[in-house]
Amino acid sequence: MNRILIVDDQLTARKGLRILVKSLQYSVDDAANVEEVDRLIAQNEYDLVITDLRLPAEEQGLQVIRNVRQHYPLTPILVITAFGSVDSAVKAIKMGADDYVTKDFSREELGLKVQRMLALRQTQLANLRLQEQVNSFREKYPDTLAPNQIVGSGVHMRQVMDLVSRAAEDNESTVLITGESGTGKELIARAIHWNSPGRKTRQFMIVDVANLPANLLESELFGHEKGAFTNAYLQKKGKFEVADGGTVFLDEIGDFSPELQTKLLRFLQEKSFSRVGGVKQLYSNVRIIAATNKNLEELVKTGQFREDLFFRLNVVRIHLPPLRERKEDIPELIRYFSGLLEAQKGRQLKFPAEIVRQMAEYEWPGNIRQLKNFIERLYVTCSSNVVSEADLQFSPIQKQDEFSGSESVFDELLPLPFKEAKRRLLDNFERFYLSRHLKTYAGNISKLAEIVGESREGLSKKIKRYGLKKQ
Repeated sequence: MNRILIVDDQLTARKGLRILVKSLQYSVDDAANVEEVDRLIAQNEYDLVITDLRLPAEEQGLQVIRNVRQHYPLTPILVITAFGSVDSAVKAIKMGADDYVTKDFSREELGLKVQRMLALRQTQLANLRLQEQVNSFREKYPDTLAPNQIVGSGVHMRQVMDLVSRAAEDNESTVLITGESGTGKELIARAIHWNSPGRKTRQFMIVDVANLPANLLESELFGHEKGAFTNAYLQKKGKFEVADGGTVFLDEIGDFSPELQTKLLRFLQEKSFSRVGGVKQLYSNVRIIAATNKNLEELVKTGQFREDLFFRLNVVRIHLPPLRERKEDIPELIRYFSGLLEAQKGRQLKFPAEIVRQMAEYEWPGNIRQLKNFIERLYVTCSSNVVSEADLQFSPIQKQDEFSGSESVFDELLPLPFKEAKRRLLDNFERFYLSRHLKTYAGNISKLAEIVGESREGLSKKIKRYGLKKQ
């Protein structure tokens, strides 16, 4: 329960204010003068101080403000001033008071001001705790974190960051980052680059493999000569050439075409390549960091991914666990994202302990990306400055046992070869899943991408593939 200190030299006024504040479900102490305030506040931690400005002189009220602000800077101060005494209110604010109320206040007015100031204190304390955790984490992993990027100090993330630190120090070996969509693979790649000696001063370039056709992807990586293909009016340098000495991050490496897998393998072996349409051999000392949300070992078994390329990429393996396996980091992530959004949205939002607990229990199938978007939605939709249970409208998660008893769905697939049956099953699921969500969000692909934790471009391709645009 929040504890509030009331300061007023008039016994009757002090008792009346005490009764009023206690009726708002707060714990209350009271003091009559500066000396009593100093004694009480040295013995107890208060979440708010409400003081009359005249005790009986104005200078004594200002002294209370001065003492509290000097020794307890995070304790908010609400000043009670005489009706119409604007000059006194301004003087109190300049001295360090957070807000004021005139003596003709109503119970509702006082209650709203107290609630707002207590919420502000909680936000400040949460931000302070978060900063202390980040500072402690940075001491353990010096120069590993870029500002405002990776958050999480649970056991899983400590293990990940230890590998990040070692991979960065190595500076050469190829790194493979695995994990579900939305777990932060790009952030890990950036952390490795930023902390690699020599490379951090050079280019860090991202190639989104999943959203580039094979012919464009080859040109993106290796570049092309003038006239190499239609519309190739000028020579173009590829990412490997431009990022010489730096890092290239290949996102969704599992979507590489077989032909390009061969060319990438050759580059990894020899560090040399030629532009599309060219014959001159070029050299690049670029470090490759690859990432995927697919099971590359399974793709190797089914012949969809080259085994020798997999071994070349899988020199240093960093696996990012899904958010449901690192729930201990969710309260910290909530504080981090709410701190960012507080500045962006220009409003404060309090997450009570019970709300944080419920958010930590949710599975978050879209991982950190989904959590961030969920918190951002709260900053837009919450009518109050305190998140309530009614505001937590989680997307339903289907449990595995909900499929029991429905074997008939798979009967028509049984006569097919395994690969073909699996492909059809996945196609049917994606078509059903996207169709339902498109109806739910009235065809808003950007909103759908936020909710399910996928890229807009990738979803657009699948929606077009299944002929769902007209729905």
